Amino acid sequence: MRHIAVSTMLANLVSMVGVDSFLAAETTAAVRSFNRFGKLAWDRTSWPLASRLTQVIPDLRVRSVQVGNGGASYSSAPTVGFSGGGGNSAAATATINADGQVNGIAVTNNGTAFTGVPTVALTSGGGSGATATASMLSYIDFGQDISEIFRVTLNDPYGSSSSSELAFKNNYVTGSSEYGEAILPDHNSTAPVWVYYRAPFPGYASDSSVFPYIFSEYAITSAYGDWLQADGQTDKGQVIYSQAEQILATELDKLERQEGQNSPIQFITYGTTAATSA
Repeated sequence: MRHIAVSTMLANLVSMVGVDSFLAAETTAAVRSFNRFGKLAWDRTSWPLASRLTQVIPDLRVRSVQVGNGGASYSSAPTVGFSGGGGNSAAATATINADGQVNGIAVTNNGTAFTGVPTVALTSGGGSGATATASMLSYIDFGQDISEIFRVTLNDPYGSSSSSELAFKNNYVTGSSEYGEAILPDHNSTAPVWVYYRAPFPGYASDSSVFPYIFSEYAITSAYGDWLQADGQTDKGQVIYSQAEQILATELDKLERQEGQNSPIQFITYGTTAATSA
């Protein structure tokens, strides 16, 4: 991938503005604009420079617990325990009805690193006979490597004439350093899957030499629009923003129309998936 130094972009912007040099605060603002519009371009489509196709081993977790037999004579909710399956940290809370039967179990911690289905044990509570079974689902943890997922397949889409699609649903995860995770509704094993995704926008400092060249003219022109806006020249700024959009549209045209680099749209209905062309 071709790169350009941020210092070169700053020099180009200085020339566009028509001044000899920027003050320190103006330089900071310009780099901020480069990153703002660089990220907007980065997120606009699945650019090859920002996209990755990687084989990932999903994390198998307890998704839910179904009561098979409510048992009888429970005076209080029994304790729910998980054993086997190779995982850890799963937890759940049982409830009982007025007849002393277990009528539901809520998973409070999905656990992690399971290799199979754990056994569910219901103990204490004064009653007996209640049974339950755990249902498992696979998760893809984004960590700090995945920003958005485009596609998940069972096999390598580049290594075979056809690929088997897997549905996925993005799931919010707390934590300032986490990007989230995805649930695979049709997959309940640790078998590896192929994930096509966008990497997070890295951000670039004033001394960086690796700003994506493909976004540079768009970012410089947009930064000029920001400079005009800050100078009170709102109407001129809007014209420049429009010019910047045309620059990026040219790059999008190369990717989507000239090169035909389109990803299939994925649908999920009744627990199954089907792919159609975009």
